[in-house]
Amino acid sequence: LGNTFGIFEEGTPLENGGVVPEWLFDLRQFGADPITQFQSKSLWQRAKGLLEKRKADEHTEWLDIELVWADEVAMRLRGWLESCLFAKSSIKESLHSDIEQLLSFFGAEGFDLDQIVMKENQALLLRLLWQSGQEAAVATLAKTPTDILRLFAALTDTDVSLASPVKFPKLSRAQRRAVLGALETSTSLAEDLKRYRGLWLELGRYLHPGEYRRKFPKVAAAFDALRNGSITTFNSRTEALLRAGDVAELLEHLSRRPGVLARKLHELLRRFPEDPSIVGTFAAVANGMTVKNLLVLKSYFATINDANYRTVVTKSGKIKVLPNSSKHAVSAKRLGAVGAVLDSALLAAVANRESWEGKTVWIDPQLENYTVPLAQRAASDGLLTVGRGSRIPVELDKVLRLFVYWKESSRRTDLDLSVIQFDAGFKYVGHVSYTNLSSSGIAHSGDLQSAPLGAAEFIDITLTRVSPKVRYLATQVYRYAGEAFADMQCHAGWMLRANVDTNYKTFDVKTVANKFDLMGRGSYCVPLVVDLKRQEIILTDLYMGSKAFHNNVEGAHGNVAMASREIARFTKTRPNMNMLAQLHCEARNGQAVDTPGADITFGLEGCTYNAKNVEQVLARLL
Repeated sequence: LGNTFGIFEEGTPLENGGVVPEWLFDLRQFGADPITQFQSKSLWQRAKGLLEKRKADEHTEWLDIELVWADEVAMRLRGWLESCLFAKSSIKESLHSDIEQLLSFFGAEGFDLDQIVMKENQALLLRLLWQSGQEAAVATLAKTPTDILRLFAALTDTDVSLASPVKFPKLSRAQRRAVLGALETSTSLAEDLKRYRGLWLELGRYLHPGEYRRKFPKVAAAFDALRNGSITTFNSRTEALLRAGDVAELLEHLSRRPGVLARKLHELLRRFPEDPSIVGTFAAVANGMTVKNLLVLKSYFATINDANYRTVVTKSGKIKVLPNSSKHAVSAKRLGAVGAVLDSALLAAVANRESWEGKTVWIDPQLENYTVPLAQRAASDGLLTVGRGSRIPVELDKVLRLFVYWKESSRRTDLDLSVIQFDAGFKYVGHVSYTNLSSSGIAHSGDLQSAPLGAAEFIDITLTRVSPKVRYLATQVYRYAGEAFADMQCHAGWMLRANVDTNYKTFDVKTVANKFDLMGRGSYCVPLVVDLKRQEIILTDLYMGSKAFHNNVEGAHGNVAMASREIARFTKTRPNMNMLAQLHCEARNGQAVDTPGADITFGLEGCTYNAKNVEQVLARLL
């Protein structure tokens, strides 16, 4: 109001036209305008200079540097590329550019393309072949119409998982013929087109299938049916048989697609509790399923009767928590039969790999706290990448400094860092945010509402001083105004500090325990939860909410409580790394030992197989 009515006669003028009276604020303590909470270039530059003169934290981090010859570098890069290409689950989108660069460098020759099982990885290779003019090779490698869609997504730098709208490139006549030729040889063409009906109707305007009706009659007919809406799909047939209750015909139908049968298995067991043929049909197709899917099913059926909720994390990193009512219960006898089928199929799936007979195997007990990184597509890129729900030890005798940094690209953006306090049952007991700057043992750095120069907020948590009724601390980054996380430079993380007073640097890179980029489209992010009792950080990496602006703690703590509670149970309800390691040891005839000095070791790092090496896990263990 003082600035609005021009009543401040003396003070420091800032670039935004405001005046800061000296009797009200000591600007030597601020790096931004304390009245508007917007950044000021002059204050920012002065504060930056002062920060650089502060002392560093006492923490020392040692890194081992290995010198190798150039041919060894090339060999390791090629090995890493193979791990990414042959991964049995989705990899981080942030790695796609690295994969493309290495594919361009090494070329597609010499890679066993049949080992590429993830369609997103296949799309990157298809893009390389397409851009080098090898349309015939593209037609051979693209097995389904959806593979073609992913190719076009890769060519236009849009979402190769097809979870968001895809752009299409301009096509020459030769390229149109190559695409139509690949479609002509596809099985169940019309059904595959209907799966992404909107995209194919748009692409049809580029392909002109009617113009090539004589040469590609199957494609022309499929597009005609697509426009007329006269396509019966596998899923619609499945639903019709479910409604009719014709179990024999339904099982015969589903056995053609084991993956769909697996997804429907729980529903079949519930709806037809007395039919003995369901488990038998599943047993007949289970040996053809992947280790990844079998592991997920094993964990699911081992816990589903006892769980109050079922949790799904989508392709975009958002979470859905669904009630699991008692009507979903399956008898213990049938669950035991399903479990036996899954155990047998898992052993068979891994037994055909290199035998470890006569070799000792050590498995770090800590791996029980690390989930198998099954869905990495939307995982944030960071210093440490592990499966969502993994529990990372934290030193409670230090100060935990949570931080968010962002730099807006085109318009004013206000992000807010907050912490919600929960008790042991995830009941809300308080929060710290821009609306409440402190609580027992917790202090907020203050609110910033713009970041043209790059801004940061942080929260210091002296873990030994937090109220004893608090068990969990859930961290959130809210988008109050401006750009989405994915549209600007933005990252969050945590430090472990020995010294946090004003004599020490605010950000000291060697104290950063983990930093990860925020790339999601949600209204707010829940990157981590601190479990004070177990002295662990639970990596959540979730994007939540659909409200575009004005998000805050007060409007979201109920949803955060539910999501955090379920993620905190992931090491029990999802496959963990100990389970995966035990499976390989048993199936490959290894001899388990209790000491680390074994022929084959499973651990966090420095072992034959490391939980922190996600690409290795996805390619070699799944």
